[in-house]
Amino acid sequence: MLTNSMGILVKNPDMSSKLHTDENTVRITAAQIVLLAVIALWTQWPALAAFLAVDFAIRAFSLYPSPLALLSKSVVKPLKLEPHPIFAPPKKFAAGIGFVFSLVITLLLYFKLITAAYLVGGILIFCAVLESVFKICLGCYVYNWIVAPVVNRTGK
Repeated sequence: MLTNSMGILVKNPDMSSKLHTDENTVRITAAQIVLLAVIALWTQWPALAAFLAVDFAIRAFSLYPSPLALLSKSVVKPLKLEPHPIFAPPKKFAAGIGFVFSLVITLLLYFKLITAAYLVGGILIFCAVLESVFKICLGCYVYNWIVAPVVNRTGK
């Protein structure tokens, strides 16, 4: 059983459904984001930040798995981690925020605004560490506090 972002109990969530995703995959993906963001900032390589932006865009705006999500799924299987389904829409919203951050980092690195890139990148890394280590998704909180109530109020 699972509680979705609105506190509604969901019985037997279907992991193949687009409404649910595996928390283990999400956390491993977040760890990969930390690693790639640190490397992108350390090397000041905008192409790597652009890869992160594309990966976030795929997760946020499409139904296809991103390259990092596919890699995470291939790590979860050999580790034989038990699936832990979670409600996917807040994670997709958070990926949209990650897309914006990654795109900004890409542009800042491209235009050699390194200090600003470190600042924005530090925020992205902080959020990804919270997700990967502590299961705290700041974008999901924004979704649950702001987006979900608005969507439910308008009836969409």
